[in-house]
Amino acid sequence: MACAAAIAVGFGSITAMAEPEASAPAIVAESVRSADADQYNDAQDALVKGRYDAGFAALGALEAAAPDDANVAALQTFYANATADTAALAEHGSRLRGLSPTLAGEVERAIAVIDEAATETIDFAPTTDGPRTAIVVLGLGLNGDGSMTPELVARLRSAVAAAERSAESPIIVTGGNPQSGITEADAMQRWLLEEGIAADRIHTESTANSTVQNAQRATDLAAEIGALNLVLATTPSHLRRAISDFEIAGSDVIGAATSTPDDLPDLPALAPTARLGMTVDATKILGIPRTY
Repeated sequence: MACAAAIAVGFGSITAMAEPEASAPAIVAESVRSADADQYNDAQDALVKGRYDAGFAALGALEAAAPDDANVAALQTFYANATADTAALAEHGSRLRGLSPTLAGEVERAIAVIDEAATETIDFAPTTDGPRTAIVVLGLGLNGDGSMTPELVARLRSAVAAAERSAESPIIVTGGNPQSGITEADAMQRWLLEEGIAADRIHTESTANSTVQNAQRATDLAAEIGALNLVLATTPSHLRRAISDFEIAGSDVIGAATSTPDDLPDLPALAPTARLGMTVDATKILGIPRTY
């Protein structure tokens, strides 16, 4: 599912750029921070909540006051895409290219990933590659006593089904957020062992506290164990966002796990204006500061 080329329209002078290697996610936040911190923070607060009019107005004022701050131009570019404003996307993308070609290239790549993940047909029976394909289970908040919710168990059941179909694939469980001293990854590992999954197939990442961190840290762990691509196990409604996050973080996601391959979930494409969460996550993965 990796996006092989950057988007070809809407960025004016931005040219297509090859995708980085999956094991080397780029974090390229611009170091110049000349924008007023309070104004920048107010703009971000509006944007992440989907209050676009206020957010764009604040960014416009920042652009006028701090025209050399590439983070401002990057946010304008990302959220122009999120609102399907192609004219603004071309304008801000071109300005960003002049300020920071590196950041512009990564923003362009991330937008291409978002657009593909939001619309593609997801493969629930991908062709795996033995130990080079890892099955990644994304954590979900535990109950207060450290027990798992039915939704998290459902994610694990789909992972086990995928693991049975791909007997050499390692399983990565990712999630922190401890309850009663038990992390999500700990609880998932224990459940998998009880289900008869061999201990040496299970790899735990027990520090991630969000989907962004799941993507970043599981991507790193997958590279450490020699996995070249991933199959994701998560809640269907969360899947498109998870694929986007993992791809932007540098993973090659080839499909998703399901415990019922004959009864696949209905995953309609997401309209541009329904991609706010994916856009917010992308800014975090690229290292664009949430606050100054």
